[in-house]
Amino acid sequence: MKQQIINILIIDDSTDSVENLYTILRSPGNNIFIANSEKEAYTILTEKKFALILCSAEIKGLDFYDFIDQITSKYLDDNTFIIATAQNGESVFNLVKGLQKGIVDYLLKPYHINLVKAKINVYKRLYFKNRKISNLLENILPKKTINEFKKTGKSTPKKHENCTVLFTDFVDFSSKAPNLTPKELITKLDYYFTKFDEIIQKYQLEKIKTIGDAYMAVGGVNEYSVNIELRTALAALEIRNFMANEIQTKKALGQDYWDIRIGIHSGDLIVGVIGSYKFSFDVWGDTVNVAARCEQNSKPHHINISETFYKTIQSFFNFTHRGKIEVKNRGIIKMYFLDSIVDMYSLYHKGNKANIELRQLAGLPSEDFIGLRNFIISKLKAELADDLLYHSIEHTLNVEREVQKYAQLEGLDKVCIMRLRTAALFHDSGFLIAYDNNEEIGVKILNKYAPEFGFDSSELKIISAIILATNNKTEPITLSEKIMCDADHDYLGRTDYHHIAEKLNLELTIYKGKLSSRDWIKFQIHYLEKRHKFYTTSAYNLRQQGKEKRIDELKKHLNVNLVTSK
Repeated sequence: MKQQIINILIIDDSTDSVENLYTILRSPGNNIFIANSEKEAYTILTEKKFALILCSAEIKGLDFYDFIDQITSKYLDDNTFIIATAQNGESVFNLVKGLQKGIVDYLLKPYHINLVKAKINVYKRLYFKNRKISNLLENILPKKTINEFKKTGKSTPKKHENCTVLFTDFVDFSSKAPNLTPKELITKLDYYFTKFDEIIQKYQLEKIKTIGDAYMAVGGVNEYSVNIELRTALAALEIRNFMANEIQTKKALGQDYWDIRIGIHSGDLIVGVIGSYKFSFDVWGDTVNVAARCEQNSKPHHINISETFYKTIQSFFNFTHRGKIEVKNRGIIKMYFLDSIVDMYSLYHKGNKANIELRQLAGLPSEDFIGLRNFIISKLKAELADDLLYHSIEHTLNVEREVQKYAQLEGLDKVCIMRLRTAALFHDSGFLIAYDNNEEIGVKILNKYAPEFGFDSSELKIISAIILATNNKTEPITLSEKIMCDADHDYLGRTDYHHIAEKLNLELTIYKGKLSSRDWIKFQIHYLEKRHKFYTTSAYNLRQQGKEKRIDELKKHLNVNLVTSK
C-alpha cells in the first residue's frame, strides 16, 4: 500500500519547543520543515506546499493575526490546515480569537504527546479526504468550472466557438461483448478507456463521457484553447496507432482483438453542468450530432472527419478524400479519412508522430517526454542483460517514481519534474553498453536520442548534470541533483532494503567478484555509515530513521556472524 506523506511546517522561535514537536511528529509519513522566524517562514512557503502548518502565537515581534492573514491569502490553498501553538493564558485567549482568522485548532505547551499525534492524524485524514474529493471533481469537471462553483456555487451555461468533438467506438462491440464475462468486459473497457484518457490529457483536450463502448472528448472548452484542431487530430492519430499496436500483439498471440472507429467534426458548442444531485459536465449543439455521424460513417481502424474539420488542418496531414456521403437526418456531408502527418511535420518522416515544429504549432511542449519515455523503457526492457539483477528496469522505474515524490514534496515545478524523470529514466542506461562509467555512457545515450524528441542542448545540459550527480565520486549541487541522488538511494531507508541489497550482492558477484558473507555485511555498514547521506530535507525526514535501523540490523547480523564463525 502506498504510504501517505504530508508536508508539515513548524513556525516557532523556541528551539526547545521545535525540537519537542519535531520529536513527537517525526515519522515516515510526516515530512517536517522548520522556520524559526517570519522571514524563514515566507521563504519556505514560497517554495513548497503544506498540508499542515503549526505556528506559534508567541514569536517575538510577530503580529500573529496579520501573519496568518498574509499566508492564508498569498501562499495557502483550501486544503491547508493551520494549527496555532501557545503556552501562556493570554495567548490561549488569542488562539480562540484566531479561530475566526482561518486557524482550525490549537495546541498548548508543554505538548501532550498523544494529544498532538491524535490531532495531527485527524487533520492528516481530512487533508487526504479533501484532496481525494478535489481529484474526483477534476476528473468530472474542467478546472474553470470547478473554480466557478467555488466562487458562485453554480455554473452558467456558455457558448464556445470553434470547438472540436471527437468520438470513438469499438467495431462489432455488440457481437463480441456477450462472449465475455461482466468482469472481463469491464476490465477490457477500463484498460482501453484509461489509455484514451492519458492521450486526451496529453493533448490538453477534455474528456466528456463514455457511453457504453463509445468515448467522447472535446477541444476548446477549457483553458487550453490554442490550435485545438491540430491537437485533436494528433490525439486521434495516437489513439488509432495505440489500437493498431494492440491488434498486432493480439494477432501474434492468436487472440481475439477489438478494432476502433473514430470521427471528428468542429464547430460551436453549448457547454454547461446539468443536474443538482448527480451532476455532469456536458456539451450540446449540432457539432456533437455531426461528429457522431462522422464516427458512425467511419470504417474500422480509420479516422473519419468532416470537411469543416478538414479545412482547419489540411496543410499538416495526409488524407483520403471520400467525397459526399449521405448522413441520417443531415443530408450530404463531404468527408475525409485522416491518414497521417505530412513528412514535413512528422518525426523521422514516418507520419505517426509530430516533430518539434508541429508540436509547437499545436501549443504543445517542444519536448515529447512521453515519446522519449516509451522509447527508453522499451530499449531497456529489450536490451538490458538479464544478470543485471539490481540495475534492472524495475530499479529505473522505481527511481522515476521516487524523483516525482521528492520533487513534489520539495516544491519543484512541472518542468523540473520532467527533467528529473528524464534523468531517472536514463541514469542507468549506460549499463546497456558497459558496467563501469555507466553515468557518462548514460549521458551519451541521452544526448544521442533525446534531440529527436525535441530536447534542446540547454535542457540536455541540465539533465546530464542530474545524471552525473549519481556518481559516488560527485557531490550534488542543485536541488534537482540532490533529489536525484536521494531517489536513487531511497531504498536504503526502506523496509525492503535487505531484499534489494541482496540483488546488488548477486550482481556484484557476477561483475566484480564474490565477497564473503562477513565482508559483504561490513561493506554495507561502511557505506551506510561513512559514505552515504541524504541530501534533501524530505529524504532525511522520510528515510534517515529507516537507514539507522538498517545499520543496527546489519551490525547485529555481523555480531551473530562473528560468534558463529568462532
